[in-house]
Amino acid sequence: MRQSLKAQTTDIDQKIGARIREFRLLRSMSQGALAEKLGITFQQLQKYEKGTNRVSASALILICQELGITPNHILGAFFDNDEDPERVH
Repeated sequence: MRQSLKAQTTDIDQKIGARIREFRLLRSMSQGALAEKLGITFQQLQKYEKGTNRVSASALILICQELGITPNHILGAFFDNDEDPERVH
């Protein structure tokens, strides 16, 4: 039986958050530094990275701009276009 939409989105939210965290760490950026650039608290960014709170499309775009990546670097993994964080400059 297929999982419910709610269960699937929770898993996806956690994976998106983990990808954001990977790229942030590759940039040697703290949660506080990225959150400040975004105009949010580090706790909010922490919730995004853990998948506790869902990242909206507009927030994802702003996060990607600050990290110097495209949303495809985060979302590509869901479409068999996995971008390895180690290969992105």
